[in-house]
Amino acid sequence: MLKFNYTARKKNGELIHGVMDAISEDEVVNRLQGQDLLVTSVSFLSGKDIGKKRRGRKFHAGVKTDDLVLFSRQLSTLLNAGVPLLRSLDILSKQVESKKLYDALQVIKADIEGGFTFHDALKKHSKIFSDFWINLAETGEASGQLSSVLEQVANYIEAKGSLQRKIKSAMLYPVIISIVAAVAVLVFLLKIIPTFADIFQGFNIELPLLTRMVMKASDIFRYYFVIVIGIVIAAVIFFKKWAQTNFGKQRLDAFKLSLPLIGPLLQEISVSRFASALSTLIKSGVPILHCLSIVSTISGNKLFEDAITKVREKVQEGGTMAGPLEESDLFPPMVSQMITVGEESGELGDMLEKISDFYEERVTSTVGRLTAAFEPIMLVLMGGVVGVLIVSMYLPIFKLTKIAG
Repeated sequence: MLKFNYTARKKNGELIHGVMDAISEDEVVNRLQGQDLLVTSVSFLSGKDIGKKRRGRKFHAGVKTDDLVLFSRQLSTLLNAGVPLLRSLDILSKQVESKKLYDALQVIKADIEGGFTFHDALKKHSKIFSDFWINLAETGEASGQLSSVLEQVANYIEAKGSLQRKIKSAMLYPVIISIVAAVAVLVFLLKIIPTFADIFQGFNIELPLLTRMVMKASDIFRYYFVIVIGIVIAAVIFFKKWAQTNFGKQRLDAFKLSLPLIGPLLQEISVSRFASALSTLIKSGVPILHCLSIVSTISGNKLFEDAITKVREKVQEGGTMAGPLEESDLFPPMVSQMITVGEESGELGDMLEKISDFYEERVTSTVGRLTAAFEPIMLVLMGGVVGVLIVSMYLPIFKLTKIAG
């Protein structure tokens, strides 16, 4: 489609300007006239013109979590104030800082003008708006509560983004330590050890086993570096392909949950994500079976996905959620008990929100403790590896000194 600049007047005489995606100028005129607007001018917007318009604003690549939070919250505010959807989208498109989101909004506006519903227009941009987003938008449109639903979406995305930022921030230092350790080992293997190896060639002694092993590792890295890197890359590609299969996902996710310290943390993250998403959907008026279908796809763990699918099947048969959740052994007893209370009292959404808040706090606390414990462990490991490399190089010198003495 092409882009056209247009100017038109409303019945009250107000002059409006905008950009529309269309096949021709006639289509733009027809659409505007269909909105009871008096068209005063329509002009083709070339790529050069678009570039000039955009250079006046600062865009960033991609769509950040904050972009979606701000967009949904502002759209909720405008709709709640009585501003029509198209006008709200037009206002927000002039404020967004994401180029990708800006382009998507132009197409969404054009689709809605062409007769699409809001959620149908969103479906074309699944890389920006998740199924969770789209399903909530559909529910909001059907119930006439789109503004309140969008507020729920903003709260959910904000909470999810906050938890992710806490985890990433906590993992930053251990990752840096790991990278420094890897670089230090490579420097030893590629530079320092070969220097010692040249010196040892003049020694008329049998080198210790540890020294020979380290020197062999150094030779492999020096002379077969490209092959080693190729093997590593091939292994990573194979692992990713395997991890994308159902069997691979199940085995990998089961392994993650079985890890000491890390496993319980991942379990708590999945429980918090499950409760937060399900609470938001229920409070927005989405039917419970549809809620469980959506939540199963965003759980982030294949085992949790399968468990939630089984819960949905039981609920479809007329059962409750609590029983199947407890049987799965993935959800702590407290979760199933609180859900039982929520189902019996009719306050399931509020109860799930409390579960989400509780486990989000636990995750934050657990991440802090793990980070505090991980830092000295990484330092000891890094010191141990470097120490072994240093000792392996000095062992021949000690042996030579002993023989000479």
